[in-house]
Amino acid sequence: MLIVLDPGHSSIRPGAIGPGGTHEEDITLAVARQAAALLSSIAQVVLTRGDGSPLAKTENEDLTARAKKANDLNASCFVSIHCNSATDKEAHGTETYSLYPRSERGRELAQKIQLRLADTLKLADRGCKEANFAVLRETRCPAALVEIAFISNPAEEKLLRDFYFQSKAAFAIASGIADFLGVRLRDPESVLTVAASTPFEKLVKAAKFNSPHQPAEPVTLDMLAIVLERLGVI
Repeated sequence: MLIVLDPGHSSIRPGAIGPGGTHEEDITLAVARQAAALLSSIAQVVLTRGDGSPLAKTENEDLTARAKKANDLNASCFVSIHCNSATDKEAHGTETYSLYPRSERGRELAQKIQLRLADTLKLADRGCKEANFAVLRETRCPAALVEIAFISNPAEEKLLRDFYFQSKAAFAIASGIADFLGVRLRDPESVLTVAASTPFEKLVKAAKFNSPHQPAEPVTLDMLAIVLERLGVI
């Protein structure tokens, strides 16, 4: 099996910017990397981008290139990861899209992911919807587009910047994909549960993560590697 994860946006299409200055393209890449690490135990995982570089010279070509990557690799499924935005700063919650007109397998994929997101993130469940987005329309395999939370909502923007919230979103997305494929993540509960001890709080602060340091939050090995990399240890 091969899974393509698409961190939404890039330098050519930077996406939404929250009231606190958070860039959607940065959040989607962070979540996609963590989801890829989790899914690597059950399948080969490919990201459409590994940094902020665009995939093409124009916005339309950039979108087409994302779908083309999944098509060229004959992917089992394709999931595009985004942060929602609205002019109404009170808009909130999580939702997942599949293709309109209805794609039955895509809808099933979206439902599996949305169920996991709603259960894990505990945000307002805006449900599964259908849309004629290019990355859904042009992808031949089952495809879904995730809107984790509203970056335009100050409270949810703060969550999106949070390291632990990103890890939860990644775990939910990965679990939903695994559910759709009919497999289990390898030891999905065997993450490093780290209590908010003083040494760990210092480590996270030193790595400059915006975190409330809640107790007993799950941290994967990949996330720990990110912390160590930011500290210059690796």
